[in-house]
Amino acid sequence: MPNNLLTPIVNDRTRSVNFFNGRLLTGEDLTAEQQANRVAHSLLGQAMGSGVAYGLEVSESATLSQIASPVLSIKRGLAINSNGGTLLLDNDTDISLVRPAGPVSGGSSVFAECLPMQSGVYIAGAGVYLLTIGPASATQGLAEVSGVSTGSAPCNSKYKADGVQFRLVQLDLTQSELGDVNHLRNLVAYKCLGVDDWATNVRDPFGTAPGSHGLINQLRSAKTITDCEVPLAVLYWTATDGIVFIDMWAARRPLVAKDLLDAWAPGAGRRRTIDGIAMFLQFQGQLNDLAESTPAINPLSVKVTDYFRYLPASGLLPIGNVNPGDGFDYLQFLSGRTYRNPVFMEGARLERLVRTSFLYPPIDLSNQEMLWLYQVRENQQAIDSGVNPPRLYMVFANGHIPFQGDAQYDLNYWNYANFV
Repeated sequence: MPNNLLTPIVNDRTRSVNFFNGRLLTGEDLTAEQQANRVAHSLLGQAMGSGVAYGLEVSESATLSQIASPVLSIKRGLAINSNGGTLLLDNDTDISLVRPAGPVSGGSSVFAECLPMQSGVYIAGAGVYLLTIGPASATQGLAEVSGVSTGSAPCNSKYKADGVQFRLVQLDLTQSELGDVNHLRNLVAYKCLGVDDWATNVRDPFGTAPGSHGLINQLRSAKTITDCEVPLAVLYWTATDGIVFIDMWAARRPLVAKDLLDAWAPGAGRRRTIDGIAMFLQFQGQLNDLAESTPAINPLSVKVTDYFRYLPASGLLPIGNVNPGDGFDYLQFLSGRTYRNPVFMEGARLERLVRTSFLYPPIDLSNQEMLWLYQVRENQQAIDSGVNPPRLYMVFANGHIPFQGDAQYDLNYWNYANFV
């Protein structure tokens, strides 16, 4: 029988205890009140979206890590999982990737709905792993219990503390992918970003299942990782070299809520913008690691195709032609590519160009689509002044992005503009 208009339709999930003077309260009542608050918080978390809110940066420990027993350093921070649960790491922590042979102390337990979690000892063989953060809980202290001794009550824990735990999931890659070490980081990042899936969606928007874009979503569908977990980083680890690279932005995403466009036009939704941000930051991070690699690589000799199969739709390339140790040679870096010679761009357009680029597909280096190259007027002008000159840099952009080098009367500078 249908409900009438203005008839309250209640739910049991957020039902709270009605307190009044004289009511006899039980432990079950207080537990029910706590549960109603947990559900309300999780619903709010689901509305905000899943991902990393802040912190939780991952790096290899400079003091504790060894080849045979790598240790990660993880900064304090907050993430929200797909169920709306908050994952709070309250202090910086170090995590050993090799589990001890015996049981781990501390009494930590995983929430039941978040199983399965990986068990056993990780094998330090050549492999690419996904690092995730998930919920855990533990009891702390002993509470006074009426009528029985403190030690004999089975439920006399003083607190139930929420916490987090980390685990590794080995990614299933082909031997040819694992064998191409120079391109491995970039290839894995764009498998996680789902570049092929986005391209398929453009060709056939009616044949793509919602939420199937990228390796991480596919791992969720296969229940290899659960909705309680949030990916933090991808790392490559070998028995002979230890941790070869850690790439946060291959897996890490800012908070993103579900979108009405996901089913029919995901490329126009929030997720596409978030992936564009991740592509940009992944490139800048990998480029920075290349410049600081050990053993050292001469950046002036690097070609883009030596290490990248894909580039973000725009990026900032430090140039070392002025101070050779500071960056790359763009002529060498882009050799063999199709690009327009660099033109000046006003700095007022830079942030707009980068933000707009998040909506465009990445640059596929397997084809010869044209790139735009820009020098930022303020950067070159500061270098020419000779007073505390900054590093020279160049901006590249997907050729499909509207041209940003048009000169405008009374807005451009002589010798730092282009003839149009």
